[in-house]
Amino acid sequence: MKSILRKAALYVAAIALTFGLQNCSTVKPIDKKDLTGYWELKSLKGEDSKSAFSGKLPSIEFDFDKNIAHGNGGCNNYTGAFTINEKNEFSAPNFAATMMACLQSNKEPEFLSTLSTPNLIVGLNESGALIFSQGKNVVLEFVKGTAPTKVNNIVSSETLTGNWELTSIAGGDITDLFAERVPNMSISSDGNISGKAGCNTYRTSYKQEENTLTFGPAISTKMACPNLKGEQLYLSFFNSPLQAGINGDKLTFFKGGNVVLEFTKDTSSK
Repeated sequence: MKSILRKAALYVAAIALTFGLQNCSTVKPIDKKDLTGYWELKSLKGEDSKSAFSGKLPSIEFDFDKNIAHGNGGCNNYTGAFTINEKNEFSAPNFAATMMACLQSNKEPEFLSTLSTPNLIVGLNESGALIFSQGKNVVLEFVKGTAPTKVNNIVSSETLTGNWELTSIAGGDITDLFAERVPNMSISSDGNISGKAGCNTYRTSYKQEENTLTFGPAISTKMACPNLKGEQLYLSFFNSPLQAGINGDKLTFFKGGNVVLEFTKDTSSK
């Protein structure tokens, strides 16, 4: 009889333990509303962000309609698709970033590589900070901040018209690709574009539908240049429609949600 009771007690205890473990392992999915807004980096792998970044602090924002995360890495802008599953595992393996020459010292490469780490656990701590954890370690911590004011985001023939100089290009370092001269473009109000692609001059045209620009065939000179790799990459982006955005004196072109070209307005006299 005692043996039967002992076995029954062990059986009940085993069921209770199993049920308890299941309850403990249940993860409550994070509410998307808790992640909305502008988040500014507070710490990177335990290091205070103001120590790791001399200038601008990295940021992140989430667009759940398009499943796109974007922000600034301390110098360059980045964007890319992301997922958050029912276990609160964050995955964004293919962030694309602009390639501007950054003058101030920072840990932008480490920030972006950390943010791209597979299956980080995302959540909010007791103080409401946004944290990304790997195992038991918090590798990224963000606090709510105020997004920079966008001076002008309206794209029109008036805001596009002017002289623009390339500051970054997807797929390469601007200083390596263009040893002789950085590309530029002069956009006229009648829809024509001309400029330097590096060594050769080029001409094209554009048609606008909302923020999307579709370009005509690009015609360029055929000078014997030491290196045409940069020119070919630059001109290739005009072979398909691009989305345009203007923020103050900066003109940005996007393709598939990724930044491909960035220009700064040249206000100097020619």
